[in-house]
Amino acid sequence: MEPQYAESRPIIPRQLTLIAAAVLAATVVFMAFSELFLGTDMPGWAIPAMAVVFAAFVVLMLVMKLDLEIYEDRVEISYLFRRIEIPMDSIIDSRYGELEKIRSYSAWDLKGVKRKTYTRVGDDCGIAMKIKGKRVTVVSCGDPAAASALLPKEAE
Repeated sequence: MEPQYAESRPIIPRQLTLIAAAVLAATVVFMAFSELFLGTDMPGWAIPAMAVVFAAFVVLMLVMKLDLEIYEDRVEISYLFRRIEIPMDSIIDSRYGELEKIRSYSAWDLKGVKRKTYTRVGDDCGIAMKIKGKRVTVVSCGDPAAASALLPKEAE
């Protein structure tokens, strides 16, 4: 079955990942420079170990992504390495807008809710879903109006 709405974007924007990679590479270069020319007492394993750790960190930043797929019967969210499936019949209400406003839950009059937020760095808009069992899930997305139109709404 094909999703009615699907998007997949990295959690950390590519530009920010490239900046972090450049800073980490410069750190390793400066560590090598300080060891060779400034005579610091750094263990011999420190520079290669940090290079491996920094490379793993950059690869992790490149593969981290948030996938949102809305089907007729369910909503699937993949965040980092975790996959969440929400059946459509358990969604009571949904709304969209700025993340800070829809996170407040004030329009839903909920107390004691369990909330989960799946966002990307730099996203300001998303959708919020009120789910059975006093749970609220907030997801950032590129086109929140289109995604929200496919989700159930509470009768006014």
